[in-house]
Amino acid sequence: MTNLTLAPNLPLPYAQDWNLNIQRSLGNDLLLEIGYIGTKGTKLPRFVEGNPTVYVPGNSTPDNVDQRRLHSGCTIGEPESNCIYASTGLIAGNTNSSYHALQASARKRFSHGLSFLASYTFSKSIDYVSSFNMTGSAARPVAGENDLAQDPFNLAAERGRSLFDARHRFVLSYQWSLPFWQRPHNWYQHVLGSWQLNGIATAMSGTPFTVFDSNDYSLQGGAPEITGFTANRPNLVGNPNSGPRTPAEWFNTSAFAKVTDPGAFGTAGRNIVQGPAYVNWDFSAFKNFQGDGVKAVPVPGGVFNLLNHPNFFVPDSDISSPTFGEIQEARSQRADSAGA
Repeated sequence: MTNLTLAPNLPLPYAQDWNLNIQRSLGNDLLLEIGYIGTKGTKLPRFVEGNPTVYVPGNSTPDNVDQRRLHSGCTIGEPESNCIYASTGLIAGNTNSSYHALQASARKRFSHGLSFLASYTFSKSIDYVSSFNMTGSAARPVAGENDLAQDPFNLAAERGRSLFDARHRFVLSYQWSLPFWQRPHNWYQHVLGSWQLNGIATAMSGTPFTVFDSNDYSLQGGAPEITGFTANRPNLVGNPNSGPRTPAEWFNTSAFAKVTDPGAFGTAGRNIVQGPAYVNWDFSAFKNFQGDGVKAVPVPGGVFNLLNHPNFFVPDSDISSPTFGEIQEARSQRADSAGA
């Protein structure tokens, strides 16, 4: 039977944070800030295979996975019904994480019809697993990685970029009252004057994902209570991030090669492929109509994703899939109306 359990003496996880910020005012309405932020997580919880399979050369098949587990209670050749324990999802507190970031911002208070906040972050996040059973039992890693380690006896090999590691991120939010005919005197000034523009623009570099092989060439078997699919990875034979960056082939698929030796593990690391970047500009405009006894009546209108820029999800990362490397899904590309 499969099991889900806690490690004995499960430690208490903790985080350490530190930061340094420098601020400088320029005039009465502009504030500049630059700073460094660091975070370290220690003894973080993660799922591991608590009853791993041992590969026996010349005597290992997909049909005797449970008989080859360390604590199965049976041996190769016995009926599977004689086995006491199968896959065991173990919650262990044996992983760490680190985050370092340079953050800069410029903030302008509203004056002369304009206010804005511009911020930029240059960061790097490293861990051994970024999710805690995020996908549940699924046939494919919809989150971009597998919670399960490829080699249950070598958890250190899972060290890599975090699933959410976006190296560059820029955000600009603004409010601009156009300086045209704020006090209109004729019809065209009433039409073209008293406009206010607002917006939020975001540009972010892509987050990483893991290339895997749905074929269980390592003969480790699955872990239904952790992810529902195996964590095999192919061999790395080239640079996967050398292109071509198209929806038909987002990354260099020839940089990966299937493992052919039964019981072996691939050399490709976790989260080594760069996913698509994200760019979005949400825009809105307000027209203030003034009349007798009424100071201003705003009439809003706006659009999401004004540039109609396509933002893709990660491509198919299963080397055994016929659509390996292809973008299968994207966020809405329409400039939807945000006004009433």
